[in-house]
Amino acid sequence: MSQLPYDPAENEVFWERIRQLPGFPKEDAIPLRQMIFEPGAIFRLPEILRSAEVRFSIPVLAVMDATPMRRGDDSLKPLVIRVLRQAGWEVEPFVLEADATGQVHTDMPHIEAVKARLSPEKAVVSIGSGVVTDITKHACYLFEMETKHPIRFIVYQTANSVSAYTSNLAPVFIEGVKRTLPSRYPDALVCDLETLRDAPLDMTIAGVGDLLAAFVALADWYLADQLGFVDNYSPLAELLMGPLDELLLEQAEAIRNGSLEAMALLAKLISLGGLVMSLYHDTTPLSGYEHVMSHVLDLQSELTGRPFALHGTQVALTSILGAAAYQQFLEHFEPDAVAVNDCFPPQDAMQQMVFSTFHAIDPSDKAGQECWSDYRLKLQKWHDRRGKFEVFLKNWSAIKPELTSRTRSPDYLKRIFAAVGGPCNFAQLAPPADEETVRFAFLNAPLIRKRITLGDLLIFLRWDREKLWQRVWHSTQSC
Repeated sequence: MSQLPYDPAENEVFWERIRQLPGFPKEDAIPLRQMIFEPGAIFRLPEILRSAEVRFSIPVLAVMDATPMRRGDDSLKPLVIRVLRQAGWEVEPFVLEADATGQVHTDMPHIEAVKARLSPEKAVVSIGSGVVTDITKHACYLFEMETKHPIRFIVYQTANSVSAYTSNLAPVFIEGVKRTLPSRYPDALVCDLETLRDAPLDMTIAGVGDLLAAFVALADWYLADQLGFVDNYSPLAELLMGPLDELLLEQAEAIRNGSLEAMALLAKLISLGGLVMSLYHDTTPLSGYEHVMSHVLDLQSELTGRPFALHGTQVALTSILGAAAYQQFLEHFEPDAVAVNDCFPPQDAMQQMVFSTFHAIDPSDKAGQECWSDYRLKLQKWHDRRGKFEVFLKNWSAIKPELTSRTRSPDYLKRIFAAVGGPCNFAQLAPPADEETVRFAFLNAPLIRKRITLGDLLIFLRWDREKLWQRVWHSTQSC
């Protein structure tokens, strides 16, 4: 059986061990000192607050949404509040309001609403999954930046759904477009295994899906390094995550059945995913072409007022598309056939492309303006790194196996996701996404941000992307 090479439950031992890994940013101060993955961890919350130096005289702001949650026979959120009150704290519940779709999104109005409740004499506990965690941690971050007063912040994770819990970054909607902003670590993470077991299965499935992004994102990160777009590439992420695909496949049945041991393993993998991104202050190790596709799907939902699909489940399906695109590229790319001069489009042509593309779904052009503000930086860098691209073409025979080792076949990713109960295509997504909606995301995802991925290289190489889309779509949507 595959083993988790680095166990975050070991806390001080864990940090000491990973500090020895190549690429670890030893200059970083990391306040996250306690990560608890245990049965009955809910009842250790008072101990966790005391160890974080939260005095009884300090009120605790408990941030949550209105979604009912269960832990066994108990209603979860009142139970968390009761545990804290019985231990002696004054608890102030704050419920985030849903929008017209019935969902809460990580946007500035929600973040500002939480920030308005903060004060130097309060501690904060978020009780929720990724969105509640991101809103709360970013509110704490902005409060600290503005006031210079530290806030004690504890994450009570309610589902194994996404890698937000240990991340010092926050994906926030700006003009309908997701932007990843610097944020902050929690001071402690509490993973109560009964809570994770009793979370809806589709949330757990989403957590597995979010991890599958690694098998596109890690290749994109290596690609960006070879093209001269990043200066922080290292093997740390792969070493820390270990044999991720093997672990997920071996534990798929136990994850689907909600065993406490499997809940602990998945929670630890998810926490490692968040830490990998935090250590680089960048989502790059676990966010590439697959995530920007997902962001464009979210953008289309945002602009039409449709509910969002669960992030991780959607990311699993876009990861399968991204893996299929890599498979085609690695099989068919011929560097000797590249006309280098044709690979560097002028700024005005690309600006027109960005604005006309997003005008079709947002006639106000706010989305187009927001996308161009990031994309133009990437385009300029692409022109500046022409020499690196020429070296990339010459070194393709050495680069190809490195990219191959960081990807997996789309069928293998589908097998893992199906084994935990995930949908096998976009028609089964909740809510479903039709072919044209997904096609728009596949073709135009590279235009929304400054990070370079395989999708950008396909544009610059003038690849027949419509033909590629047809191959990718038809090869991945059967069950």
